[in-house]
Amino acid sequence: MSSEASAPASAGDDSRHHPAARLRATVRHVAILASPSKPAAAELLERVSRWMSERAVVVYCDISFDSGRALAARPDLLVVLGGDGTLIGAVHGLRDRQVPIVGINLGKLGYMADFTLEELEREGDFLFSGSLPITRRALMDVRLERTDGFALHTPAVNDCVVLAGAPFHMIETVVEVDGDRVALVRGDGLIVATPSGSTAHNLAAGGPIVEPTGEAFILTPICPHALTYRPIVLDARRRIVLGLQASNEGTTVSIDGRTTSGFGQGDRITITRYPADFLLVRNPRHSEWHALRRKLRWGEGPNMH
Repeated sequence: MSSEASAPASAGDDSRHHPAARLRATVRHVAILASPSKPAAAELLERVSRWMSERAVVVYCDISFDSGRALAARPDLLVVLGGDGTLIGAVHGLRDRQVPIVGINLGKLGYMADFTLEELEREGDFLFSGSLPITRRALMDVRLERTDGFALHTPAVNDCVVLAGAPFHMIETVVEVDGDRVALVRGDGLIVATPSGSTAHNLAAGGPIVEPTGEAFILTPICPHALTYRPIVLDARRRIVLGLQASNEGTTVSIDGRTTSGFGQGDRITITRYPADFLLVRNPRHSEWHALRRKLRWGEGPNMH
């Protein structure tokens, strides 16, 4: 693997923002993960393993979310069979190791998992050409500090979400940006999303879609009790701090829908740009608009028939 894959993009590296960016990478060793929750996962895993074994050395192959064990085998490429949730789990296991990821969609939407199994088998030889089409995706750095001494520090691929919780009274979320108090959001909570997460919970809550290679954070209130609260897009260099002025016993913070913790008055969440990206291999047959058009039906006119 060339050194480009093992270090964060520098200021002179345009591959983060360019939708047609390529990464010089010699793929000799491949690790494969499959979601245990998907039907016929074992059969599909074996099928991909056979195909890959004809072109490279498969150093790890398992029905597991444990990308940490897969990384111990030092692969040049990580192939993930599942949906976006499986892919997000794999990214969490990577941490700062920037191994390119190929997502094979076995789920419903598969917004980030850009390949079908048939496309891989029919056209996947490009993975071994020495040059990978990639997008660099930004991560959030999330730090939770609670008054009871509990602390949590983790990257986030999609979002950090404050949820009102039982007994489902309205909560008041304080938002600070770079030390300035900018909002008191009264409602059912607040989403802070990455560009990758802009098409997830953020979209369902009425937030904007942001180009996935963008450098931004999206703040989207959940069911705000006012007409003046609207989503806002911030530069990813900003430092966001969340607190609570009013909460419920069941108020929680959820990170990527994977890690959940209680969140109460006096607790504090700090969100900044994570220092590393994750590398997602693009399907060369799909433009950057493919997922929006085909999967989210964005920009389509009304059905007149």
